[in-house]
Amino acid sequence: MTTTTVGVRAGDPRAGVVMSSGAGTVLVPRLLDRTRDTARIALVPGGAMVLGGDHLSVRVEVGAGCRLELVEVGGTVCYDAAGQASTWSVDVAVGRGATLLWHGRETVVADGSNLTRSLRVELDTGGCALVRETTVLGRSGEGGGRVRQATEVVARDGTPVLVEEIDLDGANPVPGVIGAHRVLDTVLMLGRRPRGESGPGVMSLAEPGALARFIGPATHLSPLGATWESWRNTVGDRAMDEERR
Repeated sequence: MTTTTVGVRAGDPRAGVVMSSGAGTVLVPRLLDRTRDTARIALVPGGAMVLGGDHLSVRVEVGAGCRLELVEVGGTVCYDAAGQASTWSVDVAVGRGATLLWHGRETVVADGSNLTRSLRVELDTGGCALVRETTVLGRSGEGGGRVRQATEVVARDGTPVLVEEIDLDGANPVPGVIGAHRVLDTVLMLGRRPRGESGPGVMSLAEPGALARFIGPATHLSPLGATWESWRNTVGDRAMDEERR
């Protein structure tokens, strides 16, 4: 398994930033900007990903009172591997009063791929996370491979906030899941109630938070870009080019 680790903790005059990737890691972090308590970090592919047999791990830690924004420079293709399994796991810890913003790009699950992708988020008191994930079954002209997506969100005391598992197979579409559609687009707000959260495709969580989802034939038809921007405003956007303190 190859692991990429990113993190931020408040510091003076600049936040302390952790960025590491092991030998052979195909996802490399690059610092874009930081202040005392904020950081923007790009996740840059260091090679072809995701290939059959790849086991990728990303660990993210946002220190108390900090804000971390992760930027993906492009989409990801899970390549034809004749059914050979690959995994991509993400573990996130959001500290007390901290915020994570992660606008993920498309993950395209090509014919013959077999991907298990998991996201686990732990929120401390007052912590907030806004995450977008988009899964596309198949490249142009393809039906798509198999992808299993698991999401688990818990409070620091272990209280479940969201537990979800979705199993998709482009070669064997299941009615009542996404059917003949190719795109599963999700925006997930955790730790706060976004303004204007009601509407088609939006589900309020029992704990503060909401999940917005689009299922359709193409990514450009998704309305969730506007949802992301609206919910991001709810989080509050401390400009990264603010006067350095």
